[in-house]
Amino acid sequence: MIKAILFDYDGTLSDRKRSAYKMYRDMMHQICPEISDDSVEMEALVQRCMLYDQNGIAKKNTVMEAMKPYIGDIDVQKWAKYWADNFDRFQTERNGAKEVLKRLHQKYRTGILSNGTYESQLAKIQSLQVDQLVDEVIVSGQYGIHKPDRRIFEIAAERLGASCGETVFVGDTFFTDIYGALNAGMKAVWIPEETGTVSDYTGCRISTLFELCDVLEKGGLQ
Repeated sequence: MIKAILFDYDGTLSDRKRSAYKMYRDMMHQICPEISDDSVEMEALVQRCMLYDQNGIAKKNTVMEAMKPYIGDIDVQKWAKYWADNFDRFQTERNGAKEVLKRLHQKYRTGILSNGTYESQLAKIQSLQVDQLVDEVIVSGQYGIHKPDRRIFEIAAERLGASCGETVFVGDTFFTDIYGALNAGMKAVWIPEETGTVSDYTGCRISTLFELCDVLEKGGLQ
């Protein structure tokens, strides 16, 4: 019996790529004010940032260092800090996130489990206002234990008043989210951020959050 639904945040409830795109556009506009915002050159710089960003895996000082050949010598640490201090302002909802959270909260205990530092992740989550639609927000930095460590999944389930076996985890990153949840004894739903993800995985996989409601209603995860 499923009692609780846990969601990853970045790329699952948020459109992480769109959020990063808007953030890098803001940064390039400030760093290169002489380049028109609607020019091909500006778009090329932003797309180069997105490439180096590696969907959030790369540290921002590494991204800015890699951009030096294209934008000149810059204060790498200054712009890495600017990202950390301002990324919450550029958060974009993944299509259907709030509606699905509202629907599921009528039947299940719901929560968000996100890797990262407590202050930065909470700022992003609150900016999108999805914290108001769930029972618990758990950030790995609170505990010094990060996904895919099974202990952080166990902590999250306990805070929702459920066992891992009674909990479904929904996430976009296979190693931290899906592998981690399954290893902790949870049911897992994979919602890759990018379309066209190549995988032979035969477990539950959806392309939109709305599909999650259908899967649960049809008992596909019992």
